[in-house]
Amino acid sequence: MLNRRSVSRHGLTLVELMVVLAIIGILISLLLPAIQQAREAARRAHCRSNLKQITLAILNYHNVHQTAPLNTSFTHGFGPSARVKSWMQCLLPFIEQSALHEKIDPGSSIVGMRHIAAMPISLFNCPTDTHPGSLDERADVPQDWVLGITNYKASAGSNWGWGLFARSEPNGRFAGSTDGLSEGNGFICESRKAPVVTRLKDLTDGTSNTFAVGECVAGWTKWSWWFSNNTVTATSAIPLNYKPPSKTREENALDWFHCYGFSSRHPGGGNFSMADGSVRFINENVNLSIYRALATIQGQEVVQLP
Repeated sequence: MLNRRSVSRHGLTLVELMVVLAIIGILISLLLPAIQQAREAARRAHCRSNLKQITLAILNYHNVHQTAPLNTSFTHGFGPSARVKSWMQCLLPFIEQSALHEKIDPGSSIVGMRHIAAMPISLFNCPTDTHPGSLDERADVPQDWVLGITNYKASAGSNWGWGLFARSEPNGRFAGSTDGLSEGNGFICESRKAPVVTRLKDLTDGTSNTFAVGECVAGWTKWSWWFSNNTVTATSAIPLNYKPPSKTREENALDWFHCYGFSSRHPGGGNFSMADGSVRFINENVNLSIYRALATIQGQEVVQLP
């Protein structure tokens, strides 16, 4: 007779299955932070690339026009009826947006250019900020408008006239002024009163020691759309990432710190470009004196880059 060996077949017991699932869960919990960190590192690198391209466009503009991009209001004010030119408008031909730039009528108000101002431009958006390229409820305009946002603002300097961080710089351009946006001692001002021209030769502190453009979290303020001169500059008088708000999009009169200070969703600090085209990550705990010194173009400070 043939001997038939019986083959026993076992499945996983409930206990064994639970052990396997527990091991898988532990592995996932160990891997997930690393994956998230890798993703954020990629987003931060993308943001650095955006700032690099924006600043190189500024330098290319300067090569053509012998000045940094102008940022001004032709009507010396703001609001829907204002005629404005932001430095970001000026950059459009230098970032492959010539067709959009040609549609801008310098003689038209923001109302007339509403369809242009609504356009999202991906280069102006940081991938770590999860808000979309366009947001409604902007300042300066009716609440039902949708406008293209920016996560990047030019450095207007270190002066500031209001509240806790009020200060004026004794040296350089607009020495003693507290109007840190319109009469800023930095690279590009708001220039609400009159156009302020900045040339690279004016940066006596050195282009590698001077902020050009930094980050802002668009969801923290209504003042973050690229078309207006009044919403594309910030001051280093206010510390980086100063007190993230409990609610978003407050009016500027209630929320100066977020409207006109630099901020970022990158953990621990934010990206800044220097006027020579380099990009640096600045720790949010940087010494405030150093942070302010890097924002001036003629402050005569002696600082070591953080």
